[in-house]
Amino acid sequence: MKKRKTNFYRSRKRNYNLDLKKVIDVFPKEAFDSYFENDHITVSFAIYSELLEVLRTKKIYVDLRNEYGKTEKQELSGARIEFFCRDFQKKINQASLLQLMPDIGDAIIDVLWESEDADILKFLSDGRKKAVSKIIMKYLRESGHIKDIVTFIKENVTEQVVFEQLMKNPRYRRAAKRYEKNMEAKKLLFENIENSTPNDYTELFPLARKIKRRFILHIGPTNSGKTYQAMEDLKSADNGIYLAPLRLLAYEQYERMNREGVPCSMITGEERILMPGSYHQSSTIEMLDLEEEWDMAVIDEAQMAADRQRGGYWTSAILGVRAKTVHVCASQDAEDILTRMIKSCGDTFEIQYHDRKTPLVMDESAREFDFPVDVKKGDTLIVFSRRDVHSVAAELQQHDIKCSIIYGSLPYDVRHREARKFADGDTDVVVATDAIGMGMNLPIRRIVFLQTIKFDGIDERPLNSSEVKQIAGRAGRYGIYDTGYVTSYYDYETIEGLLFSRLIPLRQVMINIPEDFLHKDGRVSEILETWNKIPAEKYYNKGDISEKITVARALEKIRDNRKLIRKYIRIPIDDGNKDTFGVFLDFYGIIVNGGYPDIDRTMAEYSEKNVDEEDKNALLMLEASSAVYDFLYSFTRIFGSADDLDKILDGKREISEKIFRILDKQELNLRSCAYCGKKLKWSYKYNMCQECFRKRRHIRRPGH
Repeated sequence: MKKRKTNFYRSRKRNYNLDLKKVIDVFPKEAFDSYFENDHITVSFAIYSELLEVLRTKKIYVDLRNEYGKTEKQELSGARIEFFCRDFQKKINQASLLQLMPDIGDAIIDVLWESEDADILKFLSDGRKKAVSKIIMKYLRESGHIKDIVTFIKENVTEQVVFEQLMKNPRYRRAAKRYEKNMEAKKLLFENIENSTPNDYTELFPLARKIKRRFILHIGPTNSGKTYQAMEDLKSADNGIYLAPLRLLAYEQYERMNREGVPCSMITGEERILMPGSYHQSSTIEMLDLEEEWDMAVIDEAQMAADRQRGGYWTSAILGVRAKTVHVCASQDAEDILTRMIKSCGDTFEIQYHDRKTPLVMDESAREFDFPVDVKKGDTLIVFSRRDVHSVAAELQQHDIKCSIIYGSLPYDVRHREARKFADGDTDVVVATDAIGMGMNLPIRRIVFLQTIKFDGIDERPLNSSEVKQIAGRAGRYGIYDTGYVTSYYDYETIEGLLFSRLIPLRQVMINIPEDFLHKDGRVSEILETWNKIPAEKYYNKGDISEKITVARALEKIRDNRKLIRKYIRIPIDDGNKDTFGVFLDFYGIIVNGGYPDIDRTMAEYSEKNVDEEDKNALLMLEASSAVYDFLYSFTRIFGSADDLDKILDGKREISEKIFRILDKQELNLRSCAYCGKKLKWSYKYNMCQECFRKRRHIRRPGH
């Protein structure tokens, strides 16, 4: 009996494989390509309708962690319905869609029967439904059409839609009823924000609309003198503001203005240096006060308006800065969209084009770049993580090559000093992340891309043309070198193609939520989420405010004091940094309960005195301490006493001094095996050496 049963299943599987082979051989790919090119919306809408039917009538399973920390499928519980509705749109993807709708292929077949294409109809009728369904799903994945379907569903299946379907599902109606008032409030909030949002975003900046502004666009590649020319004009203005993408650049221009006899203050999110008699200000773009009026403003690196994380601040500056004359420095791909924005404001503009001062070429002699043999004085080596910066620099130091290092989490005064050491010839090369590409003027002879893939906060992806041009353009400092050179450790031809490819004009810029919208009736996190859900107008798009939403939710869990949260989320914070985010939440908890945190105790806890210079993790600990001190400064400036600011800055300077001493030793640690401590090359992919891997694999084998 057992043998007969086994043979039955084998026979069924064999027959299914034969059916599969048959439909593969006759699959009309051209007909399907043509159909989906013209009618993919029909298929997407049918699947969307089927999904609503599932939510209305079926038992729903979701992935949840059990008590042992493992993920398993569990039926949707009443307690999780609100979270399910809220997060559904954000989390829906190909995998979750197939989990909810395992018969999605059958739903697509039902739609395809309405097709008028004879080849498609013959294919559907000649094959078994199960095999046909599988091949169609395989085609959708390989052709990318499944992504179009998921995108359509993502755009339409809002929180309100999901909730309305669950209210009709007999299994969940009672539990969903408990959240009906919440959902009604969210619906009203959505309508309120939607009605308050003008079709013309320039109306969000009424104060700027009262001024006739004149724009001067400085368009050109890196190393073309755009910022220099704008700053020369700023120096001659009665008063003015320079808006930088980075603290380091704000600091450089602050130093330069004061050095050249123009008193200038510096105001960033983490520091304020007020110069007596100053009528000029150097700031990071986020610190622009749209109510303050200036004779002149300089907005640097304006192509950043397209950046999903921070672009909204550049858009706000261009649409809303109150200055009679506005200099805007940008790369060539931003010209069209910037002129459209300025025209929409009713302002006048002129364009000044800038050419590179020195030619930029690929280094043919280093087509097969050999690290570290081919490293030369004046090189800047590009990688995309803190760990790789340290590993590369440590390996170079082993070969007696002195290095400066530059990456985002280093305190900006340390980055400035490292850059100065290279400029003064105290170090031979720079090892840096793409932080080097944003306006830093260094005497770089050659840019070497040791890596061509970066993590962008979501995925690892290849560099794009704009990034390659921005970074590579730092080579060939005018007045020092006649030519700038570029090469790559991997993908030489790819970097060459990206460097000299035609720039594609930017199609959209990001827009921030207006400050007064946060005062509407509703949780701050819900207001931010609602703003994100409303489609943007024209060539604008909503920036990525997921981090702000996460921060607001975390504060609301402690206590939903909306007035305080609106003020508190102005403090710059990285929710991925456990040290700073932990202090950030602790301080909020104390304030919301009527207390005031002990600044001195926190300073002592993160003091540089707690870090041994010889500890291999000393730099990492000091960087974390510096980030906490940045938070303390921002917090104290908003909520505390001005008397505490100086001692916070003193403590931060002591942290930087200890980092200086560590870096001056030129003794960074090489990467090492996590098990035996053996030194590893910077480019080695794993944290375990080959010998340890073999030993551990041998131990894991059965019988050993």
